[in-house]
Amino acid sequence: MESLKYLPIHVLIMPAKTIGDNPYNAVHQLTKTLEFLSRVDKYIEDAHKTNNAKFEEMWEIIKADREKHAKLLKEFLLTEMKENRF
Repeated sequence: MESLKYLPIHVLIMPAKTIGDNPYNAVHQLTKTLEFLSRVDKYIEDAHKTNNAKFEEMWEIIKADREKHAKLLKEFLLTEMKENRF
């Protein structure tokens, strides 16, 4: 660790290669989608507790769509990483 004190700070904190806009956007969207999926069961439960079948059905539909989106994003990102395009 002794040699690190002589390096400029940007060398210590900046990665050698930054992530491009497209992979960043995909990772960001995957994160947001997974955050939603971590909460949506609570929304479905709340609708069920209030006997609101319309809301319950709506959340179930959105959940299914978001699960598809998360799978698509994850598969795309894995392919990009495997092909060293990330």
